[in-house]
Amino acid sequence: MLNSDILYNKIKPLALVGIFLLAFLPAYSQNRPNIVLIFPDNIGMGEVNSYGGVRGVPTPHIDNLGKEGIRLTNFNVEYSCTPSRIAILTGRYAARAGDDYYAGTTLWEITLAENLKSVGYATALFGKWDLGGNQWLGKREPTDQGFDEWYGIPATSHLSQFTSMKGFPKTQEAPYVWEGVAGQTAKKVKPFDLEARRTIDREAAERGVNFIRKNSEKGTPFFLYYPMTQLHFPALPHPDKSGTTGAGDMGDSMADVDYNVGLILAELKRLGIEKNTIVIWCSDNGAEMRRPWRGSSGPWRGYYNSAMEGGVRTPFVMRWPGRIPAGQVSNEIVHEVDLFATISAAAGVPSNLTTDRILDGVNQLPFLAGTQKTSNRESTLIMNRSGNMMAVKWRDWKLWYNFKTEIPDPEPDNLVRLFDLRVDPQEEIDVKDFYPWVIGIMDSIVHEYEKSLIQHPRVAASANAADPYFPPPAGSGSLIPTYSRTDRAAAETRSVSLPNPDFSGSWSTADLNTVSVINRGEKPKVASLGSGWGEKISILHRADYLEIERVVFVPREVQPLITYRYALDGSVTENSVNMGRNEKPLVSSTKWQENKLIITTHFPYQNPKNGEWHQSKMTQTLWLEEPTEMPWEPRLIVETWREGVMGGLSTTNRTTYSKGYR
Repeated sequence: MLNSDILYNKIKPLALVGIFLLAFLPAYSQNRPNIVLIFPDNIGMGEVNSYGGVRGVPTPHIDNLGKEGIRLTNFNVEYSCTPSRIAILTGRYAARAGDDYYAGTTLWEITLAENLKSVGYATALFGKWDLGGNQWLGKREPTDQGFDEWYGIPATSHLSQFTSMKGFPKTQEAPYVWEGVAGQTAKKVKPFDLEARRTIDREAAERGVNFIRKNSEKGTPFFLYYPMTQLHFPALPHPDKSGTTGAGDMGDSMADVDYNVGLILAELKRLGIEKNTIVIWCSDNGAEMRRPWRGSSGPWRGYYNSAMEGGVRTPFVMRWPGRIPAGQVSNEIVHEVDLFATISAAAGVPSNLTTDRILDGVNQLPFLAGTQKTSNRESTLIMNRSGNMMAVKWRDWKLWYNFKTEIPDPEPDNLVRLFDLRVDPQEEIDVKDFYPWVIGIMDSIVHEYEKSLIQHPRVAASANAADPYFPPPAGSGSLIPTYSRTDRAAAETRSVSLPNPDFSGSWSTADLNTVSVINRGEKPKVASLGSGWGEKISILHRADYLEIERVVFVPREVQPLITYRYALDGSVTENSVNMGRNEKPLVSSTKWQENKLIITTHFPYQNPKNGEWHQSKMTQTLWLEEPTEMPWEPRLIVETWREGVMGGLSTTNRTTYSKGYR
């Protein structure tokens, strides 16, 4: 049972409105739609037939949900299990929920179940909880967060392997399947071992069917949250699906996922309540990565526990007959945090229940219902568990602030990368030097998030460890940068430039090491936007022109070199570089100032909202710096200023090149 402090902490945001609504609930409760939210685990787009399933496993029930409603191809989630559940149930980026949210989500957070319960919904969770941390029992159970009843596992699926491991300590308690009802501490049902792992989703579906039937007969609107455990490893299928698809455990388990969805849908149809029931099926993360249960991300690269598209872009289908037109397919950006506001709006929950905190989600009902063509969001943030920014998506662009992949990377020092996702869905071609105008837009999105942490700080790690949590006064936070990059530091005074510079030669940003490796201290990597020309360049400097070639040693077949030519006689020059889009050329001019060459380039860009063409400006100031140490060679300094457009921020950074390749 909750102590009085925790109870007050939980009820406080809901009290005035929720109690008032409950008093008048019987008059209108049956007019509210029922809600079924099915949330499978680690299913990439390549597993679902309507998304081009690679295994040839039919998924008719999931596919039909999309045919009878809407199927999204740009649905975004958090990178891993626990943060994804925080996001979908609270409507907030998981980073807001705590400095250590894996230790547990505070009872101060208002879940979707609590929101719906405030207007009379019956609520249930059958499946995977994974929000209470290690000390969940009697403290942070689903029934402490708005669910009337639950059945399933408190943590995650791979714990089912523990008791079969040779070295599992006899002194450690085995994992269990649990069940509970509001007002009582949960009880053990049976050990969660490899046998139980095969049947847990079927058992959860059957309990979901009973929950639907019970509340339909009573005329009570219901919220069924069915967080499946498949295809999280070990992806062991139900016995009656084992060996049925010819596609191994993963194919058989996917067939089981679709079968269990069918059980829920069949009951809705049998009861005649399909038209008044919202059904959503979406995955919590991208494809499972652990062998032998390696999942498929479809056209995307990467797996869950990654900020690659394959880790954060997942399948989503939704049906609400009569409200959401059938047959829709959209590539508009939607994020799982949007479901809190969207479902709450559909259920008629007053929006002022959560005014004491920031909600990151937006109501997508007008878009999903087809009354507007575009999503109500243009961007999403991707952060790690420490709240550091990994990447930002804006429309068809993705800017990485700290590029990381489990796949071998030929450019490990290149931390900042921009990808044009519709041209390059595999996130292989860094185009930040070719579309510099995009960077400032992304930066401005991040800075708005950073400023929001001043108004509403992240939940402290101490609160994740134990309740109660009382938020600090609004506006009492401090500005905490979520990423490091050289342009965020104060610019140093420009060094003296050598007279009559000749920039000709081969140049590299690689560190010039003059100390043997056994005595060398590793320097921490600091992300940089670079000069705009790449890490390795070759320059030909003549009296009337400067030619810069990007040095990229990759298989090019018959593709031309990427070369820029700039006139030094005062005339304007044009350079065309095709990065997968046929666009207007770059227009550049040059001038000398105190032995420094200033190159000003105008980049054409198209406003995505109205299609109009504009220009963004970038200046690159070059000078040679006098040598100060061995081997007594001048260094090339390039100071790059990128103009912010469309409300984006401008940036300035410096790049240092050394002669040759070392």
